[in-house]
Amino acid sequence: MKRTALGALALAGTLVVQLASAGASIAAERHVTPKPVTPKPGVTKTVVRGEALTAEFDQTDGCIRTRVSVFGSALTLRGSNAPEKLGFVSVTQENTCTQTILIDGSGETETLNLVVPNGLAKGQLKMSLEFTNYADPDNPAVSPLTADLSFRATAPASTTFAKSKYISEGIKFVSSAKTKSRTGGATGTVTLGAKKLVSPASSTYYATIAWADSKEKTKVLPV
Repeated sequence: MKRTALGALALAGTLVVQLASAGASIAAERHVTPKPVTPKPGVTKTVVRGEALTAEFDQTDGCIRTRVSVFGSALTLRGSNAPEKLGFVSVTQENTCTQTILIDGSGETETLNLVVPNGLAKGQLKMSLEFTNYADPDNPAVSPLTADLSFRATAPASTTFAKSKYISEGIKFVSSAKTKSRTGGATGTVTLGAKKLVSPASSTYYATIAWADSKEKTKVLPV
């Protein structure tokens, strides 16, 4: 299904917000939000920890305006041996002089290298994926895309804690999330096919790195 530029940017932003708030996208819902629970006697507990990095670029070269949004996350369920990963890139490129859309698409992958130290002072994101360009909706073009970005924080960490609970169909749900995030800048490269969309000289207009510890408990109430 085609994702518009606005929708793709919203998706990346939503993923970060949902990780940072443990609060809409298929990926965030799959990893972070409460899942349907089959009623069973006793109590079920789920703990998910994860990190995420996002960077957005907006640059103009003559008539050509290019906007790139990059997101990466790694989320680990307690008891699991390996984290579930998600990488996502959205790109729009327009000739503002002719009002021609050159690139309008996105791509995602579950294979990536994400490094986020505990202090959130810096981070690293590397990934390769298949990118689909819908600039010509009748003939979508698929090309390889690579991203290699380094993040460095420029603001103090912001920490939050949220807790909620409710009862539905005889089951009590309790969830909580402790989160930490820092804004800063990202540098590196994003290359689509043979075209370099982001170079080391490019500057981000927004970048953030986040960590979250989300806990969920369900309890079957006596009848």
